[in-house]
Amino acid sequence: MNGAGATCYLHQVPAFVEHELAASYETLHSSLPFFRVWRTLGNASCYIDRSAGRAPEILLFHCERQRLVVLNEMIEIAPAVLARFARYVFEHLPAIEVIRFNAVRTAPAAIGFPVQRHNAKETWVIPLPATPDDYLAALGKSTRARLRSRLNGVARHFPTFTIKYLVNGEIDEEAVRHLARLSEQRIGARGVRLRHDVGRMMALARTCGFVALLLIDGRVCAGSLNYRVGSCLFGEITAHDPAYERHGLGALCVYHTICESIRRGGRKFYLGGGEFGFKERMLGERLDMDQLHIYRSRRALLANLDTVAATCAHGAVRRLKLRLHARKGTWFADRAFRLFHACRNQADTWKM
Repeated sequence: MNGAGATCYLHQVPAFVEHELAASYETLHSSLPFFRVWRTLGNASCYIDRSAGRAPEILLFHCERQRLVVLNEMIEIAPAVLARFARYVFEHLPAIEVIRFNAVRTAPAAIGFPVQRHNAKETWVIPLPATPDDYLAALGKSTRARLRSRLNGVARHFPTFTIKYLVNGEIDEEAVRHLARLSEQRIGARGVRLRHDVGRMMALARTCGFVALLLIDGRVCAGSLNYRVGSCLFGEITAHDPAYERHGLGALCVYHTICESIRRGGRKFYLGGGEFGFKERMLGERLDMDQLHIYRSRRALLANLDTVAATCAHGAVRRLKLRLHARKGTWFADRAFRLFHACRNQADTWKM
C-alpha cells in the first residue's frame, strides 16, 4: 500500500529494512536482530515514511483485531511523523480503531486525533567523548578519585588481573551463564525473583554482542553483556562475584566497558532503566519514554473504554512507582517495594 511519501508492506518485512532500521534509529529495541529474538515477526507489517527528506521513519507493527501495536520502542518520533502514520493507518486500514506505542519519546503536540499518554519507561544514556581520558576527566571529582583508588587497589592486590573483550561469535555461552547467575543472586538477595533468558541473550549476542570479562587468576570475577547497534551500545547485564565486593569490581566493570566502547568508536552508551544515582555519576542522562494510544476518533475512544481504563490504571501505577523510587530508603517506600515484589513473585509462581 502506498501513500504520499509512505509505503506499507502488509504481513511482510523486507530484507533491506534491517540496515535502514539501524541507520535511522541506532536503537536496540528498534532493530531487526532484537525483534527476531525477543518479539514475534510472523505476520508483522512494515511502514516506511520517506517524506521527511532525511533517514526514513520505519515502524513495524502487528494488527490485533481493531488495535494496531507498534513493535518499535525506545525511539524519538516527531509529532508530525506520528500524525502522518496515524492518518495513513486510519485511511488504509479501516478496521483499526486504536494505535499503541509502548515506549516512545515525543513532544506533547496535537496530532489531529484523540491521544492517551503516560510515562512508561526510562533509560540512562551516556554521550561518549572522543577518548577514555576525556571521559575520566569529565567525571565528578569524587567519582574520579574513587575509580582511580579502585583501579590502583585491584592492580595492587591482584597482579593477575586482566580484562578480555569478546564480540559476536567469540562470546562464550558459559561465561554469559556465569554472569547471569551472579546477577540473579545479587537481585534475589533483595527479595526479587529474576531469571535471565540466557538462550535468547546468546542468540542476540551472536549477532551484535559485546562482552567484557574481568579475570583474576584466569577466573571470571566480573563482567558485562552488552549489544551494539551502529555506534550505540546497550548494557544488558553487569555482574560481579560478591567475594570482590569491597574492591568495587561492579563499578570498575562498567567503567572499563564504557572506555572500551569509546575505543571501538561508540558514540552513546545506554545503561538501561532504574533509579540509580550511580548511573548519573557515570554521566548518564535520563531519557523518559511514554506509552501512547492514538484513537481514530472520539467515538472510537468511547468504543474502547477497556483500553482507556487500562491505560489510566497503568499510568497511575507508573506514577506511584516513580514517587516511591524518589523516596527510596524510607520505611514506607521500602515496605511498599517488598510488598510489590512479593506479589509479583507469587504471581510468577502461579504461572509456573
